[in-house]
Amino acid sequence: MTDQDRGSETASGLSHVAVGETARDHYTLAPLPWLAGCSDVGRRHETNQDALALGGRETTQGRLAVLVISDGVSTSLGSEESAAIAAEVASSTLIAMLRTMPDASAEQVQATLTDAFIAANDAVLASTGPGPTPGSCTLICAVLNEGRVSVGNVGDCRAYWIGDDASCHILSVDDSLAQARIDLGMSREDAERSFQAHAITRWLGPDSQDVTPRVAALDVPGPGWLLVCSDGLWNYRSAPEDMTSLVHRIVDECEHDAAESAAMLVAWANEQGGRDNITVALLRVG
Repeated sequence: MTDQDRGSETASGLSHVAVGETARDHYTLAPLPWLAGCSDVGRRHETNQDALALGGRETTQGRLAVLVISDGVSTSLGSEESAAIAAEVASSTLIAMLRTMPDASAEQVQATLTDAFIAANDAVLASTGPGPTPGSCTLICAVLNEGRVSVGNVGDCRAYWIGDDASCHILSVDDSLAQARIDLGMSREDAERSFQAHAITRWLGPDSQDVTPRVAALDVPGPGWLLVCSDGLWNYRSAPEDMTSLVHRIVDECEHDAAESAAMLVAWANEQGGRDNITVALLRVG
């Protein structure tokens, strides 16, 4: 894989790029000028256990896109391979839907998101790796169609909507001890600093009890950015208003270039310490 991969155009016009088996330490995927992502090993890990897949096209009705990130569980042997499998299978499932049903309803997208997670989990469980069992991973998938963003999530990767008008929303809900404490009334700041805050409560792979994603949808209110990222980025800017400020600054410096902005966000996370693998996907809407 080269440092920047361009997806080939299919007969249906939907380009698709996914992480390959080599050059995982640092890579950029840029299938379209308005859709790109970057992944990096960070400064403290020996391997990159994150995986990224993207697909999209522009139509007369608007933009279609799929953004997928999987984060291997670091304590699970073989999670690097499992994350790559999950990202590829989930993205292929969602892209197949957009090829045949670009105007899919919210209910159809939600059903396909659930199918994508089940298929990804089945593929992970069927895989063979360096350990006696397959590795575990988290997964987040975002779909743009019909002016609507739909997000499915298992684990603690996140999706943020960042509007040009400074509106900001976290579209995903973490499956973590920190989120459980937030649900009980603890502040986000305190919960994310608490003991074992990043311990996940749901995942894909061995011993997973439930791989049905939490699904959320947003009718895009105006121009802005969809950011999907692993915790290697949001660790340093968790609150939506803080992430919004950071992303606006970066995309303005990069003159709204999606690929350069994603790479700059990864570089910024490394400057903060890079204590985890870092993966960032950006979609320009409007």
